[in-house]
Amino acid sequence: MSVCVTRRAALGVLASSAVASSCGLAGCGVARKVVSLAERAHGCVDVPVPNADGTLIVRSRLTSKHVRGPVTYAFVVPPGDEIPDAVAYVLPGRGSDAYGALDLGFDGFLADYVRHGGRRFALAFVDAGESYFHPRVSGEDRLAMVTEELPQTLRRNFGGVTSREAIMGQSMGGYGALLAAEREPRRFRAVGVAGPAIFPSYEDEHRSVGDAFDSAADYARYDVLAGARALRGRPVMIAIGRRDPFLPGARAFARACRSARLAVEDGCHDDGFWRASAAPLLAFVGAHL
Repeated sequence: MSVCVTRRAALGVLASSAVASSCGLAGCGVARKVVSLAERAHGCVDVPVPNADGTLIVRSRLTSKHVRGPVTYAFVVPPGDEIPDAVAYVLPGRGSDAYGALDLGFDGFLADYVRHGGRRFALAFVDAGESYFHPRVSGEDRLAMVTEELPQTLRRNFGGVTSREAIMGQSMGGYGALLAAEREPRRFRAVGVAGPAIFPSYEDEHRSVGDAFDSAADYARYDVLAGARALRGRPVMIAIGRRDPFLPGARAFARACRSARLAVEDGCHDDGFWRASAAPLLAFVGAHL
């Protein structure tokens, strides 16, 4: 049985440890980088952010046994009287934190989706860090933090909000979302990612960022291409720009998981594309929650 938690109660629960805000009639504006003519010529895109009227945003921290130091998270509730019993965890790109990912405008896109009749669900953003959302020899394991500790924190503070779960991500977070879903394919009702940082081989990764995996064996252990068959028949959507350097990895994933929906659109590997892909990914995830 799900637990209904009112917006007022949610604010009260975290009043002593979090900062909460609500977008009123004036809306919550989001600063948006304007795509230059040079960027447009290069194939990059961007879109305006809808107003976030009526959304509730709770910003707080959790203490993790898998990550050193406090981890910030942001919990976003769409317009409505109650906290939904469904949530999509959002994993940002490398080096981004929860608040930076939220500031891309996801609260506005979620509010707009609900205003137009979409299913109500919450979003939970969390710090990405640098360790690529899998266990590392350093002892850090942000994947466990996301799949174990973040849901526990949400349940403790918001009751039955995690009754139905989905997972989303951009870039490194897109890789992490796919890995999390492969490890628990029946848990997440949908996976929606933008520009996932998928390296077709360890050699490709080693020539690129060079520190996403501890070794070739580490890459093989957490290779989302090798594990893609676990998601066959599951709701998976990958949105990626034509000028995204990770397009070969996304295509390789789609070949390995033929039921995955691959949407290749104009765009680069940047904030503009994360915004441009937000609405279709939210609609895809919402349809399965």
